[in-house]
Amino acid sequence: MENPAAAFARNTDASASQPGTTTPPAPPPAPRKRTPGRWRRIPRVRTPAMKAFRADLDAIDVLGIVDFEERNRWYLQKADEMEAMDANDCDSEETKATFLVERAKEVALYRKIARTRPEDMVFRPIEFSDTKEELLTAEEMEARFAHRKVSHVSQLHHFAKLALAHYNGRKAEHNKLDLSQALTSNCFTEACGTTYAHVNFTAIIPRNNHQSDRPSKRLFFAELMLIPELQSSEDAEPMRVLQVSTIDDAPCFGGCHEIYRKIDHKMRGVMDYQRCHACRDILKHPRGESFDGGHNSTRMPYFSAI
Repeated sequence: MENPAAAFARNTDASASQPGTTTPPAPPPAPRKRTPGRWRRIPRVRTPAMKAFRADLDAIDVLGIVDFEERNRWYLQKADEMEAMDANDCDSEETKATFLVERAKEVALYRKIARTRPEDMVFRPIEFSDTKEELLTAEEMEARFAHRKVSHVSQLHHFAKLALAHYNGRKAEHNKLDLSQALTSNCFTEACGTTYAHVNFTAIIPRNNHQSDRPSKRLFFAELMLIPELQSSEDAEPMRVLQVSTIDDAPCFGGCHEIYRKIDHKMRGVMDYQRCHACRDILKHPRGESFDGGHNSTRMPYFSAI
């Protein structure tokens, strides 16, 4: 019996050799089976919009826009926009005063950059540093704030009272401490959206519990966390105290918010669990394992004020 494929090829060749006949179309190729888990690679095509965007990026250097006049106009425009911001939108007189001071600094900086030619700019290499380890008493810490103006006073006192009440809740009645001075606090928000507050304050040891070999005051650090669901409630406190600890009996460390910290120990990703990167140096912390917020060591996540 003749092979069907051979017969088809023979008939096709015979019909193609006869005049007036047309060659039938070849049968379509069988679809190729795709191996599960493999996908066809889609070639990356740069659209006109992507090319224009790339050209804009190529036209920018470390100073901003390459063209000097255009760069000047950009910084002057930002300075004008900042000057036009209404300080009356601030929620308190203290916040308004702080805003006006910071706005003046930023406007002056933008105008100075606009007046400076690129060839006159000097780029200094990054100087890595670390926070200083200190052993402070309550009196020494209070002396540092004797002539220091503290913003957000009402918020600071509120946080300190909450933290001390939490601490006293674990003490017997005759051992409860009294608030001496609320020193400084800082609110900041993590990339995940959680808002924390770090606080320093001092408290007085009760007179009937005071011994000559013990200090009359203690220096404290406290961490609080905002519970957003409780903000709309009139009879609930939205700030939850996470931990309160004395920091005058062991070395304490300032925050790293204003420095490039040289980190030699092993980290988990960008998280530095030895220091706080959200607070400034004036706010003192215990070793970082004892608090939750502020450990992201990158330069961008925290914008906060003391």
